[in-house]
Amino acid sequence: MSLVAENKLIETLSPHERMDFAGLQHYFRVGQSALDCVHEGLRAAGKTTIAAAPFDVKTILDLPCGQGRVIRYLRQGFPDAEITACDTSREGVDFCAETFDAVPVYSRDEPEEIPVRRDYYDLVWVGSLFTHLDADMWNRFLTAFRSALKPGGVLIFTTHGRLAYEYMSTKAFHYGHDERGLEELARLYEQAGFGHVHYTGHNSYYGTSISRADWVVDRIRAVDGLRLVQHAEHAWDNHQDAFTCQRDH
Repeated sequence: MSLVAENKLIETLSPHERMDFAGLQHYFRVGQSALDCVHEGLRAAGKTTIAAAPFDVKTILDLPCGQGRVIRYLRQGFPDAEITACDTSREGVDFCAETFDAVPVYSRDEPEEIPVRRDYYDLVWVGSLFTHLDADMWNRFLTAFRSALKPGGVLIFTTHGRLAYEYMSTKAFHYGHDERGLEELARLYEQAGFGHVHYTGHNSYYGTSISRADWVVDRIRAVDGLRLVQHAEHAWDNHQDAFTCQRDH
């Protein structure tokens, strides 16, 4: 019997949860899909061992952890792992620590200042962070995640790729933007392979980004010691692309 089947999912939701807007069935499906992406990425990185303990993962970082949509599945799938919950939302971090026995770490806007341990994690899951970052933040965050990994550790992060471009260009989803913002994202994707549009009234670097696969690969190659292992199109909830990287040294 698999580790996932042996461990019951903790279904408790935070009273501050905002990601259940499409209903609980979708909410939990997204979490399960993240765990599936993690398993596939670990296999691609050669992390399979024996059947009784299929993945050699003892330390995990979930950033941004939000209110636990994914971390509940990481706890189910890796019941003995030390899992760090990190986010700028303190209430989200506190909820994950209390509910899923996670190590709480309060994040910061500047990636170099995020107080997570260096050279420590077997797995770093980054769900829907790069989907909000402008281009100049990518290298900084990828470098920070590379530093957090142990040598041989695995980073899995998600992006808005070709499918998201189709949704934007057809206005199927609005991603928090008006039609003008969606048209700008689609235009930049077509012309440069990357686009970013800030949310209206938001003063920080936060917005929506879209990135072509080759553009993302170039960003990974620019980080010393970080190697691309796998790119899976719309692997997360049949929407966002998943990139698996491994720290070489």
